[in-house]
Amino acid sequence: MLVNLLAKKNIFIKIFVILLFSLLGLTNLKSIDFSYLQLIGLSLTALTIIYVGYIDQKNDLISKSSYPSFFYILWIMPFIDGLIDYKIAGSLLLMTYITAELLYFEVEKEDRNTAFDIGVFLGFAVLLNPPLIIVGVVIFAYFLTLRSIDSLIFLLAILGFLVPILAALQVSFLMGYDFLVDFYVNQMQFDYFQPEIKQIFLIPVLIFLGVAVVNHISNLTKLSGPLKRVFFLLYSIFIALIVTYILYGGNNDSYLAFMTFSLMIVFTHFMTTNKGRMNWFKEGMLWSYIVCLLIYNFYDRIPRFFSLITEVSF
Repeated sequence: MLVNLLAKKNIFIKIFVILLFSLLGLTNLKSIDFSYLQLIGLSLTALTIIYVGYIDQKNDLISKSSYPSFFYILWIMPFIDGLIDYKIAGSLLLMTYITAELLYFEVEKEDRNTAFDIGVFLGFAVLLNPPLIIVGVVIFAYFLTLRSIDSLIFLLAILGFLVPILAALQVSFLMGYDFLVDFYVNQMQFDYFQPEIKQIFLIPVLIFLGVAVVNHISNLTKLSGPLKRVFFLLYSIFIALIVTYILYGGNNDSYLAFMTFSLMIVFTHFMTTNKGRMNWFKEGMLWSYIVCLLIYNFYDRIPRFFSLITEVSF
């Protein structure tokens, strides 16, 4: 049922899915009395979701189906509470935009100035969330591989990255904001990932990811050169985000939200390149994806729910 429903590029299905699971994610909020900065964080998160829905609807490069919006909003749903932090939400928006631009840049390569823009946005993302410099290294390594096409691409990306960084350093020096230096030093201190019991419900998703990756590798010869590079770049960014989460995630699972865009592309590719095949598996995958992430989303409230049921007397 879901396979047939999501296989169509239907804007109404996307809007319904996005609104439904966004509202379910908002139920994680512990209070509706938000500070000004928390409202900014929520607004940036909403803008990120809207942006993904927009590029999914308007661009065929990602998909001609409703799968991307489905996979994206469900994965980000449990982390909306953590995204009220404007620094996390802002860097997520920037990284989502950067990843999308990298995909189009790899396929088209029409304007090398795009590399400068990507560098600027990456600089702002790192200022908001310094551990993302690990992802930045992967992106710069990608631009470095393009030197044979245009030697200025890598240089423009570096210059773009330095613009916000040097501006921040200058402001910090001129205004005497020594606390900014202390902030970034503290942010780069390792805070190793601390596993939680509820994360076992993400194991089925990891299994599906493994199946999707194996399927992709087995069909690698069917992809064009640019698409091969696109997926290699996505996998590299995904691995960099895993390393970032392990080193700096601590007990804050909001870092998992940064993996959403890459997961969305990989899962969508699997669903759309196996038309008419493995429908039973794909249907089970979609429902399991929903169930696992809903349990993860409501995990902390499930005991209270059962307690409420046992306390009800008839």
